[in-house]
Amino acid sequence: MQGCDYEVFLSFRGPDTRTGFTDHLYTRLTDAGVRTYRDDEELCVGEEIGPDLLGAIEQSKISIPIFSKNYASSKWCLKELAKMVECRKRKGQVIMPVFYYVEPSEVRYQTGDYGESLLVHGNKKRVDDETIRNWRAALNEVGGLKGWNVENVASRHEGQLVKEMVTTVLSELKTACLVVSDFLVGVDDRVKEVLGMIGTEIDDAKIVGIHGMGGIGKTTLAKVVYDKISRDFENRCFLADVKETSRSKGIECLQTQLISNLSRPGQGHPSINSKDEGIMTIEERFSTKKVLILLDDVDEKDQLTALLGRRGCFGLGSRILITTRNLNVLRAFKVKLTYLVGCLDPDRSLQLFSKHVFGRDHPPNEKMEQSREIVKIAEGLPLILEVMGSTLSICGQKEEMWDDYLVKWKKGHIKGIGNKLMISYETLDFGQRQIFLDIACLFDGYDYSAIKCMWRDCGFCPTEGLEVLRLMSLIKIGDDNKLWMHDQLKDLGREIVSQESGGQLNKQSRLWNHEEALKILLSEKRNAKLEALCLKFEKWSKYRFTLEGFAALPNLRFLHVDSASLSHDRVERFLSQATLLWHNKSPITSPTDFSPIENRLLPNLRWLSWHYFPRRILKLSNFPLTNLVVLDFSRSTITHDWDGWRHIKRAKKLKVLDLSRCEHLTKTPDFSGFPMLERLILKRCYKLTEVDSSIGQLKRLIFLNLRDCWNLHYLPDELGITELPESMESLENLKVLKLTRISALPKLPESLISLAIASHVPMADTDLSNLINLKLLLLDATAPEISSPSESAQVHKLWWIGRLSKLEVLTLGHQSITDLPPELGALPHLKTLQLLRCPALKCIPQIPSSVTKLHVVICPSLTTLDISNLKNLSEFFVFDSPAEDLYGRELSDSLEELLKAQIEAASKHKELTEVHGAWLPHWLAVHLSQFQSFIVLHWNVHGKPVMNIIIQKISQSAKWAEPHLETMKMEWIAALKEHYLTVETSFKRHLHSLATKTLEVCESSKSALAPHLINVKEVDDPYYQVDKI
Repeated sequence: MQGCDYEVFLSFRGPDTRTGFTDHLYTRLTDAGVRTYRDDEELCVGEEIGPDLLGAIEQSKISIPIFSKNYASSKWCLKELAKMVECRKRKGQVIMPVFYYVEPSEVRYQTGDYGESLLVHGNKKRVDDETIRNWRAALNEVGGLKGWNVENVASRHEGQLVKEMVTTVLSELKTACLVVSDFLVGVDDRVKEVLGMIGTEIDDAKIVGIHGMGGIGKTTLAKVVYDKISRDFENRCFLADVKETSRSKGIECLQTQLISNLSRPGQGHPSINSKDEGIMTIEERFSTKKVLILLDDVDEKDQLTALLGRRGCFGLGSRILITTRNLNVLRAFKVKLTYLVGCLDPDRSLQLFSKHVFGRDHPPNEKMEQSREIVKIAEGLPLILEVMGSTLSICGQKEEMWDDYLVKWKKGHIKGIGNKLMISYETLDFGQRQIFLDIACLFDGYDYSAIKCMWRDCGFCPTEGLEVLRLMSLIKIGDDNKLWMHDQLKDLGREIVSQESGGQLNKQSRLWNHEEALKILLSEKRNAKLEALCLKFEKWSKYRFTLEGFAALPNLRFLHVDSASLSHDRVERFLSQATLLWHNKSPITSPTDFSPIENRLLPNLRWLSWHYFPRRILKLSNFPLTNLVVLDFSRSTITHDWDGWRHIKRAKKLKVLDLSRCEHLTKTPDFSGFPMLERLILKRCYKLTEVDSSIGQLKRLIFLNLRDCWNLHYLPDELGITELPESMESLENLKVLKLTRISALPKLPESLISLAIASHVPMADTDLSNLINLKLLLLDATAPEISSPSESAQVHKLWWIGRLSKLEVLTLGHQSITDLPPELGALPHLKTLQLLRCPALKCIPQIPSSVTKLHVVICPSLTTLDISNLKNLSEFFVFDSPAEDLYGRELSDSLEELLKAQIEAASKHKELTEVHGAWLPHWLAVHLSQFQSFIVLHWNVHGKPVMNIIIQKISQSAKWAEPHLETMKMEWIAALKEHYLTVETSFKRHLHSLATKTLEVCESSKSALAPHLINVKEVDDPYYQVDKI
C-alpha cells in the first residue's frame, strides 16, 4: 500500500507494545476493513523519516500515537508525533492518543520518563534545540487531547478498550469530509457566522436554514460548516440533491439512506416502503440521539417532514443544516435560525474569477480592466464567475476572443443568470451540446463508463466532449467516474430543451418527468423529436395503453422504466385490470402501414433500462433491438433460461449488460450472442453459482464485476464445487480481475496485469505460469487438507513464480506453504514482496536485488532470511517471526549501513553535479562517496595520530624559534613581497590564455571519458544495480 491508501496511522514504541496492545489494535482495525499503517521504529534505520512514512502520516485521516513508558526515548516516535501535529493544524487531521500506563499529565508537561528522555536527547546533542522545542510543543498539544487511558479501563481490560477504539474509529471514518471546490473564496467569514448561530450548547437541538438564489454558494458553505463540526458527532448524515432525488427515486429512498447513515455499523435497517413508515421509524429510533444532518437543496416542506419527523426534533446537542432557494420552505417548517447567502463583493469576485482563468489570485495587468468588466457582469455569483472563468481559460487564448465574450455577456446582462451561462453553452459543438443536455436531463449522478458507449454509437465523441465540459466547469467528474452538474446548469439544460420545442410537450427531445412522459405515451401521437423517455410506474391501476404509443416514437434512443410497484403480488392484479403494450398477443397494424408493428417499435433505441423487469408479462420480441448498446435489467426476476434471452441476441451491438441484484439468477445466460460486449455487471447476484462457459467468447470484454456474488464457486461438498469456466483464458482484453471465496482457478487470460485472489475456503493448486504480463499478484488462500508430506510439496511449491518476469508487487498468504522456489530471485522487476500469515514457511531464497519493500508478518517457522544483496531496500518490516529475533540486530545494522551509504552517495552526487554538470553518473558518485569514507577511516587510524605528534613537536619548538622571529619579520617578509610582485607581473599576461585552454581541455575530457565511464559501469555490477533505481 502506498501512503495515500491508508486511513489510520499507528505510532508506537516497538519494545513496549508491538506484540501486545498495538498488534491487537492493528488486527481488529484491519479485520473491520480499516486501512491501517503500522510502523515499527525498531526496524527503521537512519536519522530522517522516509517519504513513504511521511506520506502515510500526511494522507491518513486519523493518527493514533500510543504513549507508553519509553515512547519519548525514540527520536523516530517524536518525529512522527511532530508530523501529526503539523497535519492537525494544517488540514484538520484527527489525533486520538492512547495513554498506555502513562498519565496524560506526564506526556503533556514532560515529567517522569518523558522529561528524562528529552533531557537525554538534548545532552547528547542528538538534535538541535529547535527540534527539542518542537517535540515539547507536540507532546504538550497531544497530551491535552481527549483520548484513552488504559489505567481507567475497568480491570484494565485491554480487549474492551480496543473494541471501544475500533467503534470510535469506524464512526469517525463513516462520513468522510465532504468534497468542496478547490477554489474557495470568501467562505471563512460566512462559516464563522453560521458557526456562531449554531453555538456549542449541548442542552438543545438546533436547525439552521441556509437560503439564497441558485449558484450563490449555499451548498459549499453548508459542506464546510458540516466538515468543521462533524468530528463532534458520532451519528452523521449528508443527503445531497433532496429535491431531485425525491422526484426521481422517491422520498423513501432518502429516508432509507438517512436511517442507514445514522445507525450503528452492522445494525439492521430494512428499506422503507412508504413515507409514513419512514417518519415513524426516524421519530422512534433517533428522537433521543445526538445527530448531525445536512439536507441539501430542499424545495418542499413535506420533504423536511419526511426526513426530520413531524416534530422536527432529535436528541440534545443535535445540529441540522438545510439549504434551499425558498425561504418559505423554512418558515413553513418553523425554522427559526436562517442565514441568507449574499453575492461576493467585487474584490472577492475578481479573485475567484482570476483563480479559474489564470490560476492565481489576481489577473495580470494587461487583463485587469477586462476582468473587472466581466466580474461586474457576473454580479457576485460564484457559479457564473466559475463558468465564465473556465470558458475563457479554454476559449480565450486570443485577445479578440476576450472582446467577443465581453460583448456577448454584456448583451445577456439584463436577462439574468441563464443568459450568462447560455453563452458558454453556445461555444459547444453539436455533439458536446447533446452530451450536456443528456447530463442535465438524464445522467446527473451516473457513472459515465456505460453512457460513453451510447454517446459513441450516436457519433457524439464522448471522451473529448466530457473533457471540454469539465474544463469549462459545466460538469464535474468524481473519483468514482460519476457525473455531477450544478442545479443552475441542470435548469439551463432543461430550459433549452423546452425552448427548442417551443414549449410544446409533444415536440421535446427529452422527457425526464414521469407524469409528462406517460401523458405523451398515452396520446399515441407521432413524435419524431423525442430521444429520451423516463417512466416510473407508481399507481398500477391507471396504466392502460397499446403498442401504438411506442410506435409513435421512432427516434427514441434512451428508455428508462422503473416498475418496482409492479413486483410480487401486484403483478397478477395488474394483468387482470390493465391492457399494456406487452399484453397484445397478436401483431397490430396501422391503417397506413401494413408491416408488423414490432418492426417499427423503437428502431433507434440504444439504451434500455428497465428495473424490476416484469419478465412474465413483457413480450420483448415486440422490439427489434438491432441498435441496442446498453441493457440494464437490474433488480429483476429474470433467470438464465428466460425465453427473452433468445430475442436479446439480436442486439449484436450490445456493449453493456447490467444484471445487478437479479436475485433469481443462479447461472448466467449464454453470452455467445453478444460478440461486442465490453462491460458485464453481475454485482450482488447473491444466488449466482455458475458463470456460463460462453463468457470465453467475449473477446472485447474489459470490465467484469462480480462483487458480492457470495455463492459463486462455493457450494457444500456434497453438491460439488463450481469453478470458473475453462474458457476464461480467451478473454484477451481483460486487464484486472478480483476474486473472493473461490476454490479453483482455470487458466486465466494472458492479458491480465493485476490479479487479486482472496479465498477463505480450501483452494486447489494454481497454475499462473501463462500470466507473463502480470505486474501485481495478491494470493491469500487457506490450503486444502493435506494427507501426506509429498502432497504438500506438490501443491504448494508455486513453481511458476519465476515465469512472471514483469511482476512488480507480490503478496502471498498461505497456511501450508513451506518454502518459495529459488526462481523468485530471478524476477528482475520485483519491487515489493509481502509474506503475510505463512505459518509453515521455513525458508526464503535469495530475494531479487530490485526489491525496495520487504514485509514478513506472522511467519513463526521462518529460519532463513537473506537480505545481503538488497541494495535498494528502503522499507523493511519483520513482525512475529523468528528471523526478527535471530537476525534482527544484524539485519538492522546491515540495512543502516546500506541506507547511510545511499544517502551519502546521493548527497555527493548532488555536490559533484553542481560542479561538473549533470553528465556525472550516479554510480560514480557512489564510488567517490565510498572512496571518501575510505580516506576518512585511514586518516582517523593512521594520519591523525601522526599529525598530533607533529603539532606537539611544533609547540615544543616554539621557544627555540622565538629569538629568530624578529629577524624573519624584518628581512624575509620584505624579500618575499618583492619576489611575489615580480612573478605576478610576468604571469598575468599568460593567465587568460591558460584559462581558455583549461576550459577546452575540460570539455574534451568529458566527451573522451564518457564511453569509458559506461564500460566501467557495466563491469562494476553491484554499483550498477544502485544506479538502476
